[in-house]
Amino acid sequence: MQSRPALVTSRCYPDNCGMNVLMTIGKTTLVITTILAMLAATGTAGATYEWRDHEAPFDFEFGNHIDTHQQSRLTGKSGLTGFLYITPGDETNADGVVIAKHGDCTTRPEGCTVGWNVKGRAMMATYCGHRMAEHPAWAIDPADMPRERGFTHFHWLGVSLHHDGLIRGRSYPGYVLKLTAVDTFVFNHHGEFLVTPGIDYTTHANIFASCEDWPGAGDDPGHGH
Repeated sequence: MQSRPALVTSRCYPDNCGMNVLMTIGKTTLVITTILAMLAATGTAGATYEWRDHEAPFDFEFGNHIDTHQQSRLTGKSGLTGFLYITPGDETNADGVVIAKHGDCTTRPEGCTVGWNVKGRAMMATYCGHRMAEHPAWAIDPADMPRERGFTHFHWLGVSLHHDGLIRGRSYPGYVLKLTAVDTFVFNHHGEFLVTPGIDYTTHANIFASCEDWPGAGDDPGHGH
């Protein structure tokens, strides 16, 4: 006959029982907090993670402007997981949905909240150019893209703080990103987009199979950087 597993593995005496309970609660809270942060970063949970200015474990930095509103960590040999932040404003749309944008969380952390959980894969991409009111455009061979659906945005590493310093036709290292929204809001960035919880295919889409497929391919390079 099998014995039931013990629920308590250490003895609790009257003079130390309270201390044992408090220590157990403290450790449990730390473990739960860490697990929730990791789940949120992988898109498994719709939890939030406060801005901590790239404090470990989410201490990875791209080396350019996106670092003012992202916190992430490297996973495995080529993976990335983390959070993309928004700054909600005081205005709403006609349906009462709050309007938000990317803000600088390094200077106003109290105004930032998680807009998306982010999952990334290291990738090389060719810079196609940039048109006003659009994200910088990049080309990636479809055969190189992750098979998992939802990867729609590429962001480069270092090199230039903004896209102005990038050179058309040149390949750059970076990460292709999958964004999973954690809440409902209107995102004001190169237009206004209604965002709802789940995989976001629209707000940051900037990847094409080739630069020839980008609508701005025929533009004057002097106007497209």
